[in-house]
Amino acid sequence: MGKCRSCLLCGRKRPFLSFCKKEDRVPPASAPAMPAAQHSQVMPFPNCSAPNTVVATAVGVLLGLECWLGLLGNAVALWTFLFRVRVWKPYAVYLLNLALADLLLASCLPFLAVFYLSLQAWHLGHMGCWALRFLLDLSRSVGVAFLAAVALDRYLRVVHRQLKVNLLSPRAALGVSGLVWLLMVALTCPGLLISEAAQNSTRCHSFYPTADGSFSVIWQEALSCLQFVLPFGLIVFCNAGIIRALQKRLREPEKQPKLRRAQALVTVVVVLFTLCFLPCFLTRVLMHIVQNLGSFRALCAVAHTSEVTGGLTYLHSVLNPVVYCFSSPTFRSSYRRVFHTLRGKGQAAEPPGFDPRDSYS
Repeated sequence: MGKCRSCLLCGRKRPFLSFCKKEDRVPPASAPAMPAAQHSQVMPFPNCSAPNTVVATAVGVLLGLECWLGLLGNAVALWTFLFRVRVWKPYAVYLLNLALADLLLASCLPFLAVFYLSLQAWHLGHMGCWALRFLLDLSRSVGVAFLAAVALDRYLRVVHRQLKVNLLSPRAALGVSGLVWLLMVALTCPGLLISEAAQNSTRCHSFYPTADGSFSVIWQEALSCLQFVLPFGLIVFCNAGIIRALQKRLREPEKQPKLRRAQALVTVVVVLFTLCFLPCFLTRVLMHIVQNLGSFRALCAVAHTSEVTGGLTYLHSVLNPVVYCFSSPTFRSSYRRVFHTLRGKGQAAEPPGFDPRDSYS
């Protein structure tokens, strides 16, 4: 993984985080011999590229669960969108695209789960790795974008009701959604097209500590940072704006239920985003800090931790159905039906006053 560099012990060119054998630990003829006192301070560190059995198995099981639950939850959401939603509004279009992105993500997770359960042995070649990384990065980026779009839509409709953007038609929202997909494709491709990380056909890591300062690595790191910081900041800002609007309209009791539902929806998005993406973001920041300190034992520990937190980022495909349930009672009814069917209790009766055309506009 990454470019070769001189081994810390023998000076010969070896892959990053891969160390020499004992018989190779002789300074090359052209290099001055290392003093004994200085040589005694250099100890061999573990090879971070070697998979940790416990970590790999745990991540593989986590990905398998995320795949099964994500496919089930988002398949129910897609069925609800296609056959039960009667009134289409822009935010419903954004949620539909979110469900499609989550289904794409969940469909890719079995390959990643098998990769970890086989102790990170990749058998589908360079192009298979490239395709898997592209689809995973694309679907995750699109999901984050539409989560932010839902929060922004709620904010504009509650806080800035007079803006013309609130008159956006569902057809126009479809156009916006298409632009989001195209933008995410354009942002995802550059790092993968130039990446050297997938040249080893037996490994397929989307991120691993590397000293490579190539455009691919810098692009992936910058994009990963922006994909967390910008949407998270936007979602928190929208939630704070809705809370302020709620406090200002305490004398309008007829509007309180609508405002509280909007606040609940955006709050769920904030919690979901924090739970799934904040641990991975903090781990990657810690990775760079430890990497600059030169402690390879600590770097290996953080690298294995990043594999677990990276697996948590796919959890949003499982939890996004909670957002759908807060957006409309139609989704709560659909998931209630599935839950009762899985428990063998038949179909659940609709609650009194249920209207499938109802939505939280």
